[in-house]
Amino acid sequence: MVSTKELRYYLNFISFTVIVVGLVAYFYLKDLGPPKFVNLFIVAGVFVALLNFAVYFLFERKTSAGFWVSTLLYDFVVAVMSVLTGGIESRLPYLFAFPIPFAVHFQGLAGGLIQSLIALAVVFSLSQIGAGPLGEQVHLSPSPVIKNLSYFAVYTLVFAFLTAIALYFRNIIKGQAKDLLDYKLSSEEILNSVPSGIMTLSRDGELLFVNRSANEILTTEERNQFVKEMLKLRGAVRREIQLGERIIGFSQKILENGTRMVVFQDLTDYKKMEEERKELEKLAFLGELAGNLAHEIRNPVQAISLATELLLSDRTTPDKELLRGVQHDVERLSEIVNRFLHYAKIPELRPEDVSLKKIVESAFNCVKKDFDDLKVKLVNEIPEEYTLRADAIKLEEFFLNIFRNSLEAQSEGNIEVRLVKRGGEFRLVDGYIYKASWDTLIVRDYGVGMDEETLRRAKELFFTTKKTGTGFGLAFCDRIVKSHGWKWQIHSVKNIGTDVVVEFVSHENQNTSR
Repeated sequence: MVSTKELRYYLNFISFTVIVVGLVAYFYLKDLGPPKFVNLFIVAGVFVALLNFAVYFLFERKTSAGFWVSTLLYDFVVAVMSVLTGGIESRLPYLFAFPIPFAVHFQGLAGGLIQSLIALAVVFSLSQIGAGPLGEQVHLSPSPVIKNLSYFAVYTLVFAFLTAIALYFRNIIKGQAKDLLDYKLSSEEILNSVPSGIMTLSRDGELLFVNRSANEILTTEERNQFVKEMLKLRGAVRREIQLGERIIGFSQKILENGTRMVVFQDLTDYKKMEEERKELEKLAFLGELAGNLAHEIRNPVQAISLATELLLSDRTTPDKELLRGVQHDVERLSEIVNRFLHYAKIPELRPEDVSLKKIVESAFNCVKKDFDDLKVKLVNEIPEEYTLRADAIKLEEFFLNIFRNSLEAQSEGNIEVRLVKRGGEFRLVDGYIYKASWDTLIVRDYGVGMDEETLRRAKELFFTTKKTGTGFGLAFCDRIVKSHGWKWQIHSVKNIGTDVVVEFVSHENQNTSR
């Protein structure tokens, strides 16, 4: 079966071939024969091109018939040209070979044999016609038998060889086409079974492929709007877009030839569930905070209540120690409430490019003033040029808490701060070989360390192992790290030391070295 596209290519090829042959014959023969015969070659070329144009429209639905009509017309024109240029001795009969590969490709061995037999019949006829000088009357004058047989044998071998070669390559191409079709069908079936929408766009925004899920997720109007938004983006991106009341999460990659691969999902329900989950977590968090806060407030309130009862009773008189105790409990109560309010307040980040080395040194020097009696030094191995996108005040507050804990945990030695670049490795205090997926900061102290229970609960609000601690320090650190989109973890071994590992995960927060 000949497709419309294949028929158009074939007709164009035949028209082009006849026109080229006509032009070559015209320029070669114009000085050798009468103009009317020479001009006939140009007329034949134009005539074939016009007829092929008509064949395409007349046989647009019956493509096989159109193929043979065009082929027979071509054979007739080549036969006439051959007669005018010497009959069997002309070189033009070799042009009969051109349609053979197409006939084999379109209709297999039968098509190739039909065109070969037609060509051989015309060649045999040419062997029975003798042609005089160009322009003289054509007369029937059979050539010698031996000469005719030799010509006929050569053309037979040429046509048979061409048919066999065309059939061989047709089978190869057909097998590859079948494999490609099977692969395409299996690939499309796989892509259609994916729950995510998948689209392929050309450089000009033409929709090349849309899987089943994409049509289920987006309406035609939404898809057109989505495609327009995709064409505005440059490079590989991963983000969300609002289409009406729906939220679509997508990732786009642009290939070297400009083709865009877009994978997307409808996140509307997910976002709603996420908001509901956040509300539930907030309520649970507030409930836990209320319980912990009540527990922390109860002790100073009880002490104040007892002191007040003693002051109001006749059994004791006010003294300075008792009043100092009341004042201490009031201050402790005020501190707990203030720190709680500070913790509960949603962090408002004001990110800027900051020098990580300077922030670390500033925080350590500030805390070290309260521990002048300790012989502890800071070993800051962060490169001078390293900058980080962060809130400088919040970041310094993070290090203030970390260094305070470190200084309280050791009486002498060094506190080491180093930067491990992405892809680097570092052995932590517990022997674990840490491989950095992001630029990572490691703060190490060689203090008393933590046992497993303390390490597990270290970030919990109100949890502390210090007699005068409030349990806010590392909880504050946790909120600061998460508000920046980073990750952190603590590795510690009792009586050996502690490593605080902070991963600068977010792309927006990733540094740029100057």
